Amino acid sequence: MVKKTEVIGGNGLIRSATLDDIPYIVSLSKKESFCLGFIPKPAYEAAITGIKTGKRWSTTCNDKLFVCEENGDLVGFVMFSYGNPAKCNQICIQEDARLIERGKALLTASISHGNLRGIEDFACGCANDLPSNFFWKMMGWVEVGKRKGISHKNTWKETSKRTVNIYRYQTNSLFVNHFGMILPKEEITIAL
Repeated sequence: MVKKTEVIGGNGLIRSATLDDIPYIVSLSKKESFCLGFIPKPAYEAAITGIKTGKRWSTTCNDKLFVCEENGDLVGFVMFSYGNPAKCNQICIQEDARLIERGKALLTASISHGNLRGIEDFACGCANDLPSNFFWKMMGWVEVGKRKGISHKNTWKETSKRTVNIYRYQTNSLFVNHFGMILPKEEITIAL
């Protein structure tokens, strides 16, 4: 299947991740684990294939993984869970590609994907001690609360002493991205 490419700017290419991208994503997530937390490799694979493995109540995965390329090299990724609200699980740009619109491009693609699924409400958590809080505020996300962090030993309980800021973002229209363009209801790759 040939994917359409939509050119929006000149700052890299945003596309759906493939299984071939997993080694890069796992490597970058390990390098940035203090900021990102831990997501196991099978969760990244499920976000690509749409199928969860193992003993679960459902094999359907509502997660999506996008990557950012620059000159043919991967420079970052984002993983969202598309529930209501949609949740940004991880967003990461490698250190030498930061501050040049890659994070914004990944976030825009993820929000547009959610809008195409009828989702207008988005959420994320960011540890209070990270400079990433500035990113979320600059992207127009609003801090709505705080919680304690979740340790790697139990993903359901707030057992860490680290404070996490909770951010929310709502779009104005179901089918309009941040550039004011109406996107088609099909899989596309966006060049930024």
